[in-house]
Amino acid sequence: MELAISKLTARRVIYYFEGYVKGERPKGLKFVFYNYDLKITIKPSVFEWDGDTFRMMLHVEQANENNPISSGDYYPIAVDGKGKQYPLQVAKSIIEEREQAEWKNDVVVNKGKGHHVICKSLMDLDTDELFIHVDTVLPKPRKNYIRRKCGELYYGVRNDLKDWAQKLFVVVFNIFNKCCKKRGNKILFCSGSRAEIGGNEEFIYNRMLERGLDKKYKFVLDFKPTINKTYGPFKMIRFIYRLASSDVILLDDYYPEIYKPVYDKNVKVIQVWHACGAFKALGLERMSKAGAPPINTSVHKCYTHVPVSSYHSALHHQEAFGIGIDKFYPVGIPRTDIFFDEDYKKKTCERVYAEFPGAKEAKRVILYAPTFRGNSAVDAHFPMEKLDFEEWGELCKRTDSYLIVKMHPFVQEKINIPEKYRDCIADAAQYREVNDILFITDLLITDYSSIIYEFSLLRRPMLFYAFDQIMYVSTRDFYEPYEDIVPGRIIKRFDQLMEALEKEEYNTDKIEWFIKKNFAYTDGKSTDRVIDLIVGDDKEIKKYSAASMQGALAAVSNNFGMNGEHVDKRYRDDDRSVVQNRGEAQEKDSESQNNDKYSE
Repeated sequence: MELAISKLTARRVIYYFEGYVKGERPKGLKFVFYNYDLKITIKPSVFEWDGDTFRMMLHVEQANENNPISSGDYYPIAVDGKGKQYPLQVAKSIIEEREQAEWKNDVVVNKGKGHHVICKSLMDLDTDELFIHVDTVLPKPRKNYIRRKCGELYYGVRNDLKDWAQKLFVVVFNIFNKCCKKRGNKILFCSGSRAEIGGNEEFIYNRMLERGLDKKYKFVLDFKPTINKTYGPFKMIRFIYRLASSDVILLDDYYPEIYKPVYDKNVKVIQVWHACGAFKALGLERMSKAGAPPINTSVHKCYTHVPVSSYHSALHHQEAFGIGIDKFYPVGIPRTDIFFDEDYKKKTCERVYAEFPGAKEAKRVILYAPTFRGNSAVDAHFPMEKLDFEEWGELCKRTDSYLIVKMHPFVQEKINIPEKYRDCIADAAQYREVNDILFITDLLITDYSSIIYEFSLLRRPMLFYAFDQIMYVSTRDFYEPYEDIVPGRIIKRFDQLMEALEKEEYNTDKIEWFIKKNFAYTDGKSTDRVIDLIVGDDKEIKKYSAASMQGALAAVSNNFGMNGEHVDKRYRDDDRSVVQNRGEAQEKDSESQNNDKYSE
């Protein structure tokens, strides 16, 4: 069945739509305007069928229960009697109008200063679907003089208290810093985004215990579940004391309080960042995007050592953090060591199969692990309408596959798996460690998640269901062009995804090159090298620095042309050889060092 809009006109406060259907029309087919972000459905003011032609009208000032439509993007979609959605395509005539700059279908309702409704008919950059962008500003209730002044006073006092709290934090830190005598043996493990130790910090902590370093160093752990949680007075003073009295401070993510004080020169602040590789733009790389920090930010500037997976990742993060290349150490990421530990893999597979018993019996295990949409945990969401678990369930039964769906932890909305497919589709929302699931996964499907770096070490195929790639680039962006980064086939539509799964049409040609480019070491000893950064002296660890390691210049020239512009390196032979030679040289170096150095 083909559904399309063939005509669109706007007059004063009303949109008029006309379109057609080709093929068999499902029973109960009707049309609505749907906002995917707000989950709002708006019914057309008038709708009628004339054979295979439909007409509808949208009154922007009354369609929202006799009120103006709320701000957002509204897509006209068709819904049948069973609730199945059908996107509306746009006829060629409308596309030609847009290309000839004859597209003037806007509705502007200006009711005076401070309130308006402005609607623009636009085309989705990824899907070529039509949508109405609505900007509605309603008049605010008039406040009396006393209420207005009280509000101004409240916000003024609140902002002043925040400023004073930050200054007080620094004052208390400086007092502790002067009074506490450092002995060179206190290591603080902390995070502002997890309730207990985990990720890279946990691997480092456990390995230090195995090496008996707890006899020489004092470990202090301080964790809180989210950066939005505020410590009470006692816990805050305790945290400041721990911060001021520590010789080494380890963190694994953004942590606002860490960036306030000025640390002594002999204090190490080590960021063991939670993500691998150089994928999504972050920090100062996002200067033209929403949520970007000010150019003179102090965030991340206090780091003295940042372990990364490769030279390439060092280049990415030095730009994102706004600190020198000499602060970066391509020694590897601790949590990737498990991918080289056969005993760990075997035990983990047994544990994960116990959690997902259907996976053990299946011919193929598929993990779908997309990232979230939005700017933060506050507005994180995922467009569930881009998935059809009825169709996916049928494919799983037909191909003897088992699908595990692992949404990003920020996404609170639960996925709706039909009852009849729960024996072949599982929701892993409550399963904490997604890396454990990778060991039983035959095929990974994702979009813009950095999970691709860990999974690449297993050398198994990946598919990239990037249905909103252009929109994601315009709002978030990547360190390099998306097509150049991903080591697998990119798919834009759900029906194409199902076809690729049915025919097992993958592209694994770039996986080896991807590994060589993004991992300086593949020997399972990254944790030990990071521990060297923690307990070693500056002269001993200097050999690991991205600024002094042999091949750093090659990495720079490999990623940028002489004029500073990005070079398209998707299939360039010279780039492959530079990365491959560097990787082979370091693998030989790793083998030569593979002795009893870390068996204390």
